[in-house]
Amino acid sequence: MCKVERIIQKYNLSDLDSEIRRQHRNGNSLRSLETLINKRVLERALMDAEVALIGDTESIYQVLTQNDSAPGRKTEIRSQLERAGPPASDVEEDFISHQTVKRHLQNCLGIDTKRQAQITLDDAEDTIEWSQSRNRSVIENTLTRLHKAGLIEAGHLDVTQSVRVTCENTGNTFHLREFLKRGGCDCHSSSDDAP
Repeated sequence: MCKVERIIQKYNLSDLDSEIRRQHRNGNSLRSLETLINKRVLERALMDAEVALIGDTESIYQVLTQNDSAPGRKTEIRSQLERAGPPASDVEEDFISHQTVKRHLQNCLGIDTKRQAQITLDDAEDTIEWSQSRNRSVIENTLTRLHKAGLIEAGHLDVTQSVRVTCENTGNTFHLREFLKRGGCDCHSSSDDAP
């Protein structure tokens, strides 16, 4: 079992392999996949440990991984993670490198890392659907944590979201699914027909 498989199990990230496949198919580099995986690990560790750190996952990740981060802030975050106990205290040890991603793609997922596939409309729809599902999950988890902390009162909540796309050329606005179904905005064909 490779390191990526171990962290998938440890942090219960069952959707991570499909996300890695999708992102790779969409042309993301090994380094961006490395960052994606590490941020998911950090996010889950913070959620599971219910550590209340100042900043979002992105900024905390930057502090932990950038050499030019303020040493005091890095020490403060590491201290809070240590006090929270596993898995938060182990999170940095579970970060992976782009070489580990490459080995996982090749050896575990059977993906040739030398070629980049073109994106298709189906791939794009899958990625967008996954992203919306992920956003709903993060929002629901955050609301649940707020409820458990006594900061909000509510019954069962159903989180929904609607994405709209606006063409800057025409000002036309579409629901995302409609935009994809119709093949985008017709602004270019309209301008081509203009005298």
